[in-house]
Amino acid sequence: MAPYNAARAQPNDLTDADTLALGVGVAHAAHDCVATTVDPQAFAGNPVELLALGRLCILGQQFEPARATLVRYLALPEPPEREVALLLLVRSLLGMKDPGAANAQAQSLLRDYPYDAQIHYAIDSVIDASEEVNDELNRTALQLCAQQGKNTLPLLLQGKALSAATGSASASMLYADALRCAALDQASGDLAANGPQQLRTLHAILEVPAWQHSAELSPMEEAFARFVMTAVPLPTLQAQAVSATGLAPPRPLPLGQRTVTLVPFTLWAPSTISVLQTLVASAPQQTVYAITSWRANTGGADTPSREMLNSLEALQAALPAKVKVLVVPDVEFQSFHADAYPGGIVVREGRVVFNAVLAGDGAMRMLLRTLPAATASTGGQLSSTHRAK
Repeated sequence: MAPYNAARAQPNDLTDADTLALGVGVAHAAHDCVATTVDPQAFAGNPVELLALGRLCILGQQFEPARATLVRYLALPEPPEREVALLLLVRSLLGMKDPGAANAQAQSLLRDYPYDAQIHYAIDSVIDASEEVNDELNRTALQLCAQQGKNTLPLLLQGKALSAATGSASASMLYADALRCAALDQASGDLAANGPQQLRTLHAILEVPAWQHSAELSPMEEAFARFVMTAVPLPTLQAQAVSATGLAPPRPLPLGQRTVTLVPFTLWAPSTISVLQTLVASAPQQTVYAITSWRANTGGADTPSREMLNSLEALQAALPAKVKVLVVPDVEFQSFHADAYPGGIVVREGRVVFNAVLAGDGAMRMLLRTLPAATASTGGQLSSTHRAK
């Protein structure tokens, strides 16, 4: 059941029928939003209708009308669901590609309400939209990371996670977010000062009795292993290339003489193709090796099957020429501690300099900054739509 459960947890896990239905719903919501917001006085003074209109406009991806409607709602004398409106306003501002303004609303949430899962997700979204865009937004992301860690690390040390009336954030998710922030600290140079204590805290969380023998421990351990993998030398991978004519014999893929980009993936991860396309478009001179193993796709023996090979051949045919699909032994695949897909790994002169799940635009920009300057261009906001949460 592992591949099935993991696939259901993937972003963009929609059937063609789901996608069609969602598209119709978005189109109707967009039409109704535009038609209703033509009159600035529509629902004036009616908090229930104003909040519903803000939600409708966000569903229709009409982010400026959503912003204007939510601002009107928040200007009411005593808006009954102010926290919900602020959360929606963060989403609308991020939809408008304005993470700086979204951060201002996140600060209001942090100041005025108890920290819960919904606020955590809102902060996550602002961090993802801010990291590695420019120096100012990097500082915004680092500030939010510090505020996030202040609220979540003590909980994890107590063996607790986060909950809210409308959802929860698991311990493994909070832990992965803390590691993401540690990686941002490292990229900014701040980890040199705070690193030893930060790493001790992150390691101590893994030893908390509440997490032992729980489902949360394994993903937390794998996330920590990815983060500290930079000290491990990786001379070669034994890889079999996939092509239209089948599977090539195993050959070593040297990792010690250049910068190599690896993307661990599985066939059941629906965002794999879009992530690879975004990566190649952003670093067109960089060859990307999409790596997988037989066992990672089936959960069974690490042996080939004709059905799996056919699927890999079809995937290779659908990808840009700069992407090479490789099958590696599962023991080598697992050495990268990949447990969510697709991931991104950059190896420079035989050592890992980046290893993370490519769960959003921020993670993609973090990967691109580790590539040689001549091969990568982040270009600010990326156009990819993959999200992990």
